Amino acid sequence: MSIEYMYGWPLRRVHMPNGDQLVLMYCETGDEPQLELHKMNHNVYRRNAQGEILWQVQRNDSNHPPGWWDELHRQARAEGLDGAREPFMRIWVENADGTFQSEPDGRTPAMVQTWTSGCTLHLDGSAYQHYILDPDTGIAKNVTKLPVRPW
Repeated sequence: MSIEYMYGWPLRRVHMPNGDQLVLMYCETGDEPQLELHKMNHNVYRRNAQGEILWQVQRNDSNHPPGWWDELHRQARAEGLDGAREPFMRIWVENADGTFQSEPDGRTPAMVQTWTSGCTLHLDGSAYQHYILDPDTGIAKNVTKLPVRPW
């Protein structure tokens, strides 16, 4: 199967029952084109069968203190960066029975998955952040239990 690209980045895809696709742009080689900060941190989209973008993911990080993202950006800028680059790393479909759709290794989410009613969409972000994605609205709710590191 050939890899599909968006903005020069390879995609992981989730097929929806109506023909739409959820796509996650991910880093495969490290040679992908540089993206502006917002696009990098919101790297999940829903496209219709014609390839038109219906939504770009919105993060809901209300389980973190106010100003969490501002502080991440401040720290990154202090290091000479344009801001905190924290893209989503993986998208995976949890089936109603608790299993997930994986590559043959059984550990890695499949490059192409299928969502059906009753499934849950998960996004894994950088720095141990875990989100549940609503496929209708594009809102990714951060469900990470805090503190992330117990030490």
